[in-house]
Amino acid sequence: MRIERGGLTQREVLAKTKIKVSVSVYSRIENGETRIDKPAVVEVLLDALGVRPGPRRQELLQLANDASVEGWASSVRTRAGSAYREAVPDSMLRLTSLEERAARQLIIDNNVIPGVLQTPRYREVVTGKTLLASQRTLAPRIIEVRGLRADRFAARLPRSTLFIQRSALYADFGQPAMMVEQLPVLLDHMDDMGSPVAIRVMTVEDPLALQVTSLIRLSFEKGAFAAPDVIYTEAGGRAEFHRGPIAGEEAASDYLDYQDLSDLVIKQAPGPIPSRDLIVEALEWHRARL
Repeated sequence: MRIERGGLTQREVLAKTKIKVSVSVYSRIENGETRIDKPAVVEVLLDALGVRPGPRRQELLQLANDASVEGWASSVRTRAGSAYREAVPDSMLRLTSLEERAARQLIIDNNVIPGVLQTPRYREVVTGKTLLASQRTLAPRIIEVRGLRADRFAARLPRSTLFIQRSALYADFGQPAMMVEQLPVLLDHMDDMGSPVAIRVMTVEDPLALQVTSLIRLSFEKGAFAAPDVIYTEAGGRAEFHRGPIAGEEAASDYLDYQDLSDLVIKQAPGPIPSRDLIVEALEWHRARL
């Protein structure tokens, strides 16, 4: 959210609120670069900025309350203290919170079937094969958290388009039976005319050319205080978030790069019928190897 300070300086606002943060931290709050976790802080800021009781103030307070609600992954993280803390990094907390509120999402994965549509068997095998060496002891807990994420997705089914690299349809890790179980899950969505989940198979080699293994683009309902789009990327075990512009603001260059990249993938990917044919072809190949 953005509120005009009028003639007040940032120092004057802080003096009025008695909030113990530096001017630079407050500047990041004002520019939407730092999250405010406590709605009470927002109320103090509104008082200092002279936002009087009324519909506008109430809407801003409601927005603050909505934004402060933690995602389901937060409760998992504290379930057994530190046992789950490493399995649920801050990036997962933020991603799951955003996913819960997104009206639409676009998922591009270079190497595997996206996690939200993985079967339990596929998830267990792929997680074990793709984790960094330092994370392997966490595998059981990571698999559990990823399964919970898939369950939440299945229960809500937000409008989504998933882009899967063709080579991922053939990567069975020595278990063709696993793929014979996994690929029909994709076909079920493609054959269900009422499913809000669309699937496209990418045939261009290395479509995510910026050394990114996966990308998720999240869009939110538009309204008086619409949240900007967010792009989440993973590369080499490192996760990053890239915020889109809000009204009157120029988009950051990294966000524009990933927006252009995802737009290019959308244009290059085959349509639903060719994509379905590619999945069927891969399924038949795996069945022949049983």
